[in-house]
Amino acid sequence: MGAFWFVELGVLILFLQAFKPGLSEESKCLPGFNSEMYIFKVERNHLRSGRSLGKVVFDDCTSRTSFLFHSEDSRFKVDGDGTLKLKRGLTLHNGHKEFYVSTQSKGKKITVPVRVLHKARHGHHHNHHEMTTQPKPGESLSLPVLNFPKSSGGLKRRKRDWVIPPINFPENGRGPFPKNMVQIKSSNDKEVKIQYSITGTGADLPPVGLFTVDKNSGILYVTQPLDRERKDQYILLAHAVAVGAGIAEDPKEIIVKVIDMNDNKPVFTQDPFTGTVPEASKPGDEVMQVTATDADEEGSANSDVRYTILSQEPPLPSPNMFVINPVTGGIRVNAPGLDREKFTKYTLAIQAADMEGNGLTSFGKAIITVTDSNDNAPQFVTPSYTVSVPENKVDALVVKMPVTDGDEPHSSAWATTYKIVDGDPQGLFSVCTSPSKLEGTIMTVKPGASLSLPVLNFPKSSGGLKRRKRDWVIPPINIPENGRGPFPKNMVQIKSSNDKEVKIQYSITGTGADLPPVGLFTSLDREKKDQYILLAHAVAVGAGIAEGPMEIIVKVIDMNDNKPVFTQDPFTGTVPEASKPGDEVMQVTATDADEEDSANSDVRYTILSQEPPLPSPNMFVINPVTGGIRIKAPGLNREKIPKYTLAIQAADMEGNGLTSFGKAIITVTDSNDNPSYTVSVPENKVDVTDGDEPHSSTCSTTYKIVDGDTQGLFSGSTGPSKLEGIITTAKPLDFEKNNKYTLLVTVQNEVPFAISLSTSTATVVVNVEDVNEAPVFTPVEKIIRKPEDIPVDSDLVLYTATDPDTARNQKVTYKIHNDPAGWLSINKDTGLIKVKSLMDRESTFVQDNKYSVIVLGIDNDEIPATGTGTLIIELEDVNDNAPTIDESVIRVCNKESSPQLLSVTDKDSAGFAAPYTVQLQGSSHSNWTARMNDTKTGIILTLKTVLDSGDYMVVLRVSDNQGLHHDSTIQASVCDCKGADVQCTDKAVTGFGL
Repeated sequence: MGAFWFVELGVLILFLQAFKPGLSEESKCLPGFNSEMYIFKVERNHLRSGRSLGKVVFDDCTSRTSFLFHSEDSRFKVDGDGTLKLKRGLTLHNGHKEFYVSTQSKGKKITVPVRVLHKARHGHHHNHHEMTTQPKPGESLSLPVLNFPKSSGGLKRRKRDWVIPPINFPENGRGPFPKNMVQIKSSNDKEVKIQYSITGTGADLPPVGLFTVDKNSGILYVTQPLDRERKDQYILLAHAVAVGAGIAEDPKEIIVKVIDMNDNKPVFTQDPFTGTVPEASKPGDEVMQVTATDADEEGSANSDVRYTILSQEPPLPSPNMFVINPVTGGIRVNAPGLDREKFTKYTLAIQAADMEGNGLTSFGKAIITVTDSNDNAPQFVTPSYTVSVPENKVDALVVKMPVTDGDEPHSSAWATTYKIVDGDPQGLFSVCTSPSKLEGTIMTVKPGASLSLPVLNFPKSSGGLKRRKRDWVIPPINIPENGRGPFPKNMVQIKSSNDKEVKIQYSITGTGADLPPVGLFTSLDREKKDQYILLAHAVAVGAGIAEGPMEIIVKVIDMNDNKPVFTQDPFTGTVPEASKPGDEVMQVTATDADEEDSANSDVRYTILSQEPPLPSPNMFVINPVTGGIRIKAPGLNREKIPKYTLAIQAADMEGNGLTSFGKAIITVTDSNDNPSYTVSVPENKVDVTDGDEPHSSTCSTTYKIVDGDTQGLFSGSTGPSKLEGIITTAKPLDFEKNNKYTLLVTVQNEVPFAISLSTSTATVVVNVEDVNEAPVFTPVEKIIRKPEDIPVDSDLVLYTATDPDTARNQKVTYKIHNDPAGWLSINKDTGLIKVKSLMDRESTFVQDNKYSVIVLGIDNDEIPATGTGTLIIELEDVNDNAPTIDESVIRVCNKESSPQLLSVTDKDSAGFAAPYTVQLQGSSHSNWTARMNDTKTGIILTLKTVLDSGDYMVVLRVSDNQGLHHDSTIQASVCDCKGADVQCTDKAVTGFGL
């Protein structure tokens, strides 16, 4: 049932009547409902049968509390005390449902509109004194009437108040115009002719002619669409004058209130919005706010804007780095990981939608710039420096130390400061920041700045300077090979404790000093010589006293400066084709010249590739430590692939250092065939052959499987060479039933043996390879019967599939593949199918009352397999379609009019259709008669009075055999003619003809 408009096509009657003498106070009570409209709010769209929605209250000016109520919509019923209940389930497709409830009082039918609205969580009704109502076309609403008692002195003009509630009328009406709004009526119109008029803004004041009134009937019209954003209400004065009597009612105020329609999108107050966020911000920190305005009615849902982030660019390190408050538009940090050095800017696509986020939408952008925080520590370009400076020099440049910093250049987080924290207890050095801000400079500040080296101090003798023999204890001096210089480089300082009493001169002798390589002041190479033994000498100048020569050992520290070297390239080896996984094939070896037993010479081996990569790309595996190559997978076949080439890598540092590459060539050798074969074939395949070549006599042979094949799964035949037996699968094999077959095969000559000979036999072991099979639905086509109005979210059926691969222990998940109308949903884990939206037997997606859906069952194998099942729902019809009239326009003569046959259609099945009944609605029965034809399937409509030529609206209520009805409006063009020969000229009158 569509939405209804009280003020659009219905007629609201306001009676204006003068007081008459003899009016008593008791006569003021009029029977009626205590509200002009009842609104029952519910918290969800789908309502279940039996639900109580609230009460309507009726007062017939007596003490009665129970009445007989009638609901226009057969899905609702009203108890005697006014309680409104659902007779069967209902879905509010548009968020609301409108209908009428009526009762009889003193022989008069009194009607009130009812609206069921999906909005609040507590459904109840409010007194709705504003007429925000919407009748169906052609209906006249029964509304509260202001009756004035007649005076005993006849018609008399007197002043009194009209009580007229505001007339609520929606903006942006589509027409056709003019549209009925309200009928103004005086109770004296039966005694004297009353003429009506209106004045005020929209009538005789600009915009002139927006509202008009029929001076005879008092029907008030609007002539064009209203716009609430231009003007939200109009105040008119209604006038009623008795023609010829000169007596009129006092002008009374009519307020036309324009109802807001959601016709304005939200508008962002700026686009784009810009903001900043420090990169050190934490989740929850506020960033910025976006705002949008909406020109629709303030405080209504039409202007209630909600905000959503649609996308984030870039979507890193998380696609949801920010979150927006849907009400305020405040944007906050949602996830950690902001890093200005990686992502300096984020662009958010923002949506603003009215109707609390469910209405009209607008789109904008928020650009957020990530500002720098000091989250990157400066790093020295070179972590160690060895320099030389002259002694006794102040302000000498020692070294410049550049650094890097990942923070924003030229910011405070990027500039650096330096501090010497160790090795300068005497304060001989100072460090400062160079102008570039990314370089530290060390200078000498006191004379005597020398490098801190190991010092050997000799104890003083008690008798003064005296030459004596003693042992020096000097630990080995470790120095890395391949030093970069500059040379010479300091190693150690030799010092005598007598150097303050007498001048001491030092010298060294030995290999690398005075022996080859003489004067070694260049880069050392551990692989040429791993240590040097020197003798150190200390002599007192002029005194002839010297310390005894002492041994200094210089040990060269190994650096990883040598790649592994394969001992040969390529390596060659052989492997019998009958070898099994795990069998050793060959070994590759590599040496490394770096220090033995150190990580620098610890080599690991890897197979990089295999050529050809058949029948598996990993036919071989290598021991990473020993280099031993073994068979990894079965399938070696010299007749198919006689040679494999492996690309081998050797890497030191336990596989993480310097690398070398070599090859291993493996030749597959023939194996002596024997009468036993082990082969593997995939399950579920037919005509799979075993091509091994058995060696028998030179005679033509025949083959026969004599044991192990009771089900006839295999067949044996002779190959073209006559010396080859071929075994083929004759039926699909099933791994889950049997994964191994042992066949006994015999071979004979085609010609019988000339002498007695034993028959040769061979055993063939067939291993069935497991293949991932698709899940199987049981049954493949499942048929169920359900009523078409089964409620949303109801369980429909459990439709599951089983996985034939029992050994794999796989899980099956479900999804709907083809649901043409989108009515169903499925639980991906259980296969339970539920109703997602109401089904409709009369839909074009339903054929012969059947609705088909394709369901998928998918296993979780590395390469998933998918099975399909078909669910067929046989929909049982319910009476959810009222009958309608096919014709919308007829033409008749106004004299001796011929009957018009109107066709009736009902989408429901025969049980909910004919025989039909028909009733004229409103005032249509004044000028027309309507009855059903003999078959009760068509309507015979006849004009019974002579009308002026013109277009008239005739409202017919057609009901099916269950009482479900629909009101149809027929436009009858009445022409000035006679009988069946309809001849129409210019139309003189346009009206409802009710």
